[in-house]
Amino acid sequence: ESGLIGEAPLGLPNNLMPIVIEKALGKRDYLAVAGDDYPTSDGSCVRDYIHVVDLAKGHVAAVKKARALAGGCPAYNLGTGRGYSVFEILDTFERVNSLKLGYVVGPRREGDAPAIYSDPSLAEKELGWKAELGIEEMC
Repeated sequence: ESGLIGEAPLGLPNNLMPIVIEKALGKRDYLAVAGDDYPTSDGSCVRDYIHVVDLAKGHVAAVKKARALAGGCPAYNLGTGRGYSVFEILDTFERVNSLKLGYVVGPRREGDAPAIYSDPSLAEKELGWKAELGIEEMC
């Protein structure tokens, strides 16, 4: 809510949200979308974006579970279980913040998978954890 926590890479950011934020703050001249010809609904890559607060709550739930079990606990996928495309993120960010980012479409990045998202069902079942915040809150 405050905007005081989130990803703050030390070098040049390589992930979408910090790049979008830099563009919105005027720290970037342009925002390049890496490809628009993927086999997805709008041609851009799809990823499972999670709010940092939800992620922190998931970590707390996993630590509590690990402390209760001798020998640790299984690995849990912490995510929303839903993928958002790059263009969905950009459109939502512009709408929520009442601004126009502007972007250019560049070539694909080598090795980028068209779509990646988690299956958080084990975390929900065993930890009672589920992501609560949506893409609007992330933007």
